[in-house]
Amino acid sequence: MINLKKQPLKVITSWKDYKIDPRHFVLLFLFSFTFSGMVYLGFFQSWKSIVTAVIVSVSTEIVLTKLVYKVWRFPLSAVITGMGVGLLISSPYPWIYALTSFLSITIKMFVRFKKGHIFNPNNIAVVLVLFTLNQYAVSTPKQWTNGFQIMIVILLLGIFATYMANRLDVVLSFLGSFTFFGLLRHFWLGAPMYAALGPLMGASLQLFAFFMITDPKSTPSTRRERIIFAFLVGALDAVFRIYRIPNPQFYALSLISLLTIIPFRIWVSKRINKTEIGI
Repeated sequence: MINLKKQPLKVITSWKDYKIDPRHFVLLFLFSFTFSGMVYLGFFQSWKSIVTAVIVSVSTEIVLTKLVYKVWRFPLSAVITGMGVGLLISSPYPWIYALTSFLSITIKMFVRFKKGHIFNPNNIAVVLVLFTLNQYAVSTPKQWTNGFQIMIVILLLGIFATYMANRLDVVLSFLGSFTFFGLLRHFWLGAPMYAALGPLMGASLQLFAFFMITDPKSTPSTRRERIIFAFLVGALDAVFRIYRIPNPQFYALSLISLLTIIPFRIWVSKRINKTEIGI
């Protein structure tokens, strides 16, 4: 991978493992997505909601980092988290964005294993809010109803950002899995083709594929396991869609993370230990 330093096997991918910090490219993708959605595609969210989410996520991480690690540090990751919250959630209530951002950072800081968070911060917070406060918030429902030229540009930016983060394999595996099981639901279970594959054109699934599921710190550090991980998310998503569970991709990712990330880190730790003692 062109942007990764040559390093031995690690339990968790660190931002220091990259030659160029990929978070800058992720921010470019999210800002472009936000600007296009607001200006051309009629997204429901307001700039006020997104700014609220960013301010709360950044301030929460600054305070918790000082309390836990005794250092002051501007958290670039928290800006990404806040922008993600602002795009993934749709609500007329600003406090929903603030709460989701607060939960994202707090869970990231305290729900950890082997010195890394288990869940994608946006994912687990969005799941909690959509499950417990569904009368106040929904997931981003807007489809790409026009401006396909804009969509292509945004997708290219998403591909580039995930490539620089060494997670394009995750995107391709998930989208391949989603398409495979979507076609299976269409031909085997009689689901309309638009219902089976239409979500691929939706803002929510685009954000999920290029932003949420590709978080380097909450996905496996080895390629084969990343591909399996993303495929399983697509498979569980399909099961949830068969039973018409709303927001299936978010629930699928949180459950697959819960079931696989801890065992994966234990397995990698054992491999590293065996290598160090020459077994």
